[in-house]
Amino acid sequence: MTARRRLPSTFAWAVSVAAVLGFALLTLVVAQGWLDGLDRATTAVPLVPGSAAEEIFAAIALVTTPVVCYSVVLGYALWCLRRRLRNLAMAMFLSIPVAWGGGYAWKALLARERPESPHELITALGHSYPSQHAAAITVLVVAVTATLIHTRQPRTVMLGWRVAGLALVAVVLLDRWIMSAHWLSDLLGGLLWGAAVVASAMLACGVRVVPPELDRLLVARPDPERELRTCAVVYNPARVTDWPGFRRRVEYELDARGYRPLWLETTAADPGRAMTLRAVRERADLVLGAGGDGTIRIICDGLAGTGIPFGLIPAGTGNLLAKNLGIPLDESTALLMALDGVDTPVDLVRLAVDGQQPGEHFSVMAGLGVDAVIMAATNPDLKRAVGSAAYFVAAARHASYPPVNARIRVDDGPELRRRASVIVIGNVGFLQGGIPLIPDARANDGLLDLMVASPRSARDWARIVTRVLTRREHGDAALDRITGRRVSIRIDRTDPYQMDGDTVGTCSQLVAEVVPGALTLRLPPGHRHGLVAPAAATASST
Repeated sequence: MTARRRLPSTFAWAVSVAAVLGFALLTLVVAQGWLDGLDRATTAVPLVPGSAAEEIFAAIALVTTPVVCYSVVLGYALWCLRRRLRNLAMAMFLSIPVAWGGGYAWKALLARERPESPHELITALGHSYPSQHAAAITVLVVAVTATLIHTRQPRTVMLGWRVAGLALVAVVLLDRWIMSAHWLSDLLGGLLWGAAVVASAMLACGVRVVPPELDRLLVARPDPERELRTCAVVYNPARVTDWPGFRRRVEYELDARGYRPLWLETTAADPGRAMTLRAVRERADLVLGAGGDGTIRIICDGLAGTGIPFGLIPAGTGNLLAKNLGIPLDESTALLMALDGVDTPVDLVRLAVDGQQPGEHFSVMAGLGVDAVIMAATNPDLKRAVGSAAYFVAAARHASYPPVNARIRVDDGPELRRRASVIVIGNVGFLQGGIPLIPDARANDGLLDLMVASPRSARDWARIVTRVLTRREHGDAALDRITGRRVSIRIDRTDPYQMDGDTVGTCSQLVAEVVPGALTLRLPPGHRHGLVAPAAATASST
């Protein structure tokens, strides 16, 4: 039985609500002046001006200013973003302006004066409550702690940081108190404000961070006497940016659910065929795939018709299947979906070129003409550097690519003759940036969707692009959209063709046929995005 987490979202809510209510209550008490007497009674004995102790604490105040702390948080956010921990990165990005700007707003609202200090501090300007130093160091320590927990760092690393983090907070609080920069209630207010902001930001961004000790209590561990199931993890090492962290997270989650991992690394010579075949041969109970669109297509092809559940962990530049089906691009969230989601049948399309059988499956789109030429011409180094913008660079370079004379037949319909620049067969409909190339395509409707663009002039191109971007449905002689189960295409020359964004080879003839429910994909319960037509989704929800 799958081990499920219990109450981590409740824990996150509890921490956030407690911090927010604590700060609100303290702010009310401070605003009423009820702590003024206690604050004055607990002021620090002034240090001797010009002493070594004063210089040390002044230096500490300078190197722990909010601008320094938030710069470190920003660095961690960028680090997380590069490692596809998108939700955690967004929570950090959000925490910085809210904590910093909100702190100044509270200062202006309460206008509380600082205690008298014999020290000339450039870091103690303006009003007193709440302490910006305390808030900033809290955000920093919580952000680092969340990153270490999220990446499943070893216990020694976690213990070391806990000691260091607590010491860092204590030093900052001591510094602000002993230099008479803040009242004690200001420091407590800063701690609560920083904690409230960062906890709420993580909750809003879908980050669930539970301390390891509590996490072990919240996870129902599998029966140790029960035989472990096998989870094959097919991964592209060039796309998994933080391999040690990725492996730790996957092994932790698999162990919690009673799986043993079978690690299968793709190579430049084999992007996943032999690895997927091994997973099928060893009768894996689940296959996880971490890579770009090319790796995912190869895995889908190998799993077609096997019934083995597939969990997709997006790790590429395009991630078109994930985006079309609403699979999160955040690595940790996608991993949990792949493990705890519902087995959902989706269609694949089998493509055979120049009479070669049995053909290969694709899950997103296949194409002939300038579409495939652009994919082949896209510089991989540029794609790694700027992402999907590299496709537009390649498109600009090949805008004058000559069209092909094509004869097209869908099912048993009449043959169409077109001088086509773009021929695309879609299982799903959206391109990079959410461009709705074939907006009615759905991954479980048992149909494939064909789009043929046959522009004769720049005006035709402009009209076609406008129609695609605005989803206008009126007729256009230069644009055909046809739905069916099988399509055959012949062209008057040999041209490149692409599947799911990778140019596979060249051909002069291709046949594409939908295979309903060929792939069993892990998706959330009740998940419908990209699977059924909007009208059907609305009808089923009512």
